Amino acid sequence: MPCASRKSRSVEPPSASARASVARTAASRRAARGRPVVFNPLVSLADTLIADRRRFRPRSPAARALEAIDRRAFRSADLVVADTHAHARFFAELAGLAPALRRALDDALDTVSWVSGFDFPDFAHDHELLALVEPGRYAIESGAVRTDRGLGFGVRGFDDHVREEQVSHSTALHARLVGRGRYLTGPLARYSLSRHWLSPLARQAADAAGLGPDCRNPFRSIVVRAVELVYAIDEALRLVEVYEPPQQSHVEVLPREGVGYGATEAPRGTLFHRYDLAADGTVLAARIVPPTSQNQAAIEDDLRKFVQARLDLDDHRLTHECEQAIRNYDPCISCATHFLDLTVERV
Repeated sequence: MPCASRKSRSVEPPSASARASVARTAASRRAARGRPVVFNPLVSLADTLIADRRRFRPRSPAARALEAIDRRAFRSADLVVADTHAHARFFAELAGLAPALRRALDDALDTVSWVSGFDFPDFAHDHELLALVEPGRYAIESGAVRTDRGLGFGVRGFDDHVREEQVSHSTALHARLVGRGRYLTGPLARYSLSRHWLSPLARQAADAAGLGPDCRNPFRSIVVRAVELVYAIDEALRLVEVYEPPQQSHVEVLPREGVGYGATEAPRGTLFHRYDLAADGTVLAARIVPPTSQNQAAIEDDLRKFVQARLDLDDHRLTHECEQAIRNYDPCISCATHFLDLTVERV
């Protein structure tokens, strides 16, 4: 087996036997003719030649080549056999998921530090905050609807508590809480209602960024989004480390008559779906309430208050800051704000 010279520090490429590992896996795929391919590597090439035999230096070109060969072999198989949970986690890391997530986590922490240093206008809203809440975890795909002013209801009750209405000045639907009025959903709501259920690393990042127990400055929502990114990657790493393949990868669903409800936390806020189904599975009626309509009234209210305090700005600067104010809430309409037609009549 060729190896690196310690004096010259040159590195020769991995051996033909290493490259043959991928070739054998590819040949197995062809021979299987559509049937599943099982790969039982016992140990990885990278672990054997780098950690055990020390033929190549870690992070050297040869080491990276060996890791790439391992990843390609693992990804070519339908099932990789491991004799212990530790080996299973190690093989999963070599397949690229965990290392990539760890690099992404470093980038996310750097992003929190970067965006927290931006200059933010001194502005705060007074809207009722609404988000999914699930005790013990930072809710994303499950939970009940809660607000910071004591309102709470299950997802099934969304139709009864949230109304969408047309208004005379806009083609966009405006949502309101029945008997309460406008509200705000999105990162500020999630953070304020569930901050204590972020992962320790994400909470530490929030503290370092200067976020308190809640945040009501919409311009700082970019900082909250960055903290949520830290949480998401941290949670992904946790799932990778404890993952056990299920006996069945999907759930059989037979169509039947009924009404289905669901809500998730999209990046811009709570997203609600309701579907009425016939016995054969045909969709008879559907209602989708995106965060856009839920936040529309809050955005307009903030714009009115934001502009009134900045009438001393010239028209160009005022337009720019209004565009920024809209982007705080809804990435889906951020491109539209480039075409904001602001008419200022100064008396």
